[in-house]
Amino acid sequence: IPAFVATTLLLSVFVLKLDWFPSFGAGDGFLDTLWHLTLPAVALSIASLAVVARVTRSAVREELEREHVQTAISRGLSPSLILRKHVLRNAAIPIATVSGVTVASLLALSAVVEKAFAVNGLGAYLVSAATTNDLAVVQGISLLVVAGFTVINALVDVLYALLDPRIALGTRAQ
Repeated sequence: IPAFVATTLLLSVFVLKLDWFPSFGAGDGFLDTLWHLTLPAVALSIASLAVVARVTRSAVREELEREHVQTAISRGLSPSLILRKHVLRNAAIPIATVSGVTVASLLALSAVVEKAFAVNGLGAYLVSAATTNDLAVVQGISLLVVAGFTVINALVDVLYALLDPRIALGTRAQ
């Protein structure tokens, strides 16, 4: 479900029909702020969660069929040890890749959700600057989003080296 559809559904069900959550604003105080930001966080994360779950499932299934995992099973190792040491360790690379791209894309998607829930943030400021043709603000926020995207991708690349010792930082592919 895209973020804008999830936003509409969440607003109509949990705000209008059930009246469980507030419809707009950021709240006052820590707990009230958490309460106000629950629906925007769910709206942003719902689509991302599905993508990461799908990639995790396929990566784990692929690793479970590998020879070294079958050998570990035939040797009688405990299932939790096989899952931790053999399956999740090798499946972590594609999961980290998709998670990094997903988190970086949430920076751009936040504009839609912030505007719908009337939460003042960079995304809402970007939308209002774009509607008033404030080019300097649009360029500045776009630069911040691109910088955030770049930093997150760099962190994912460093994470690769931590997850898989065969990947060395700063070397060229052969």
